[in-house]
Amino acid sequence: MILYSQALYERLAPWLGIFERQSPARELAIETQGNDTTRVDVVVIGLGRYGRRLLTQLRDGGIEVLGVDFDPEVVRPLREAKLAARFGDGEDPAFLESLPLQQARWVVSSLPAWESNRALLDALKTIGFAGQVAAVARDADHQQQLQNAGVTRVLNPFDDAADEAARSLRSDILTTEKTP
Repeated sequence: MILYSQALYERLAPWLGIFERQSPARELAIETQGNDTTRVDVVVIGLGRYGRRLLTQLRDGGIEVLGVDFDPEVVRPLREAKLAARFGDGEDPAFLESLPLQQARWVVSSLPAWESNRALLDALKTIGFAGQVAAVARDADHQQQLQNAGVTRVLNPFDDAADEAARSLRSDILTTEKTP
């Protein structure tokens, strides 16, 4: 079937139309978003809860940042809020080539699975990305895989959050101990 896939498709095409979506939101979103021509220092790929917070914190800290997510429903409100965000597949080298990666110093991945991160790292290598890569680890195995793959900086949101919470609590505890 693989050898004859094109011929099979041509014969079956008239009947395959019933499987097509009437409103292909993802495809329409990518067609209407255009290319970003502004300067970008960091590209954050994966705009779930962690990636979105990272995007806004970096931007609020004066960093030129562009967010990327595969879900147009995640990208739309960010764009409406005047945040630089693009819809697309971070694992696709052709899509990555459409991003301003030649000027970006960092790519940050908050993709949840090792397989997705591995595909992103391979795609970045394919297009010749020369900057640094940071990635979010979900557990110790994921962290080790990212480090072995040459990720510059591995972020661990659970450890980082616990460390920050401990610093904050320690400060509060020491302040209340000194107050009579």
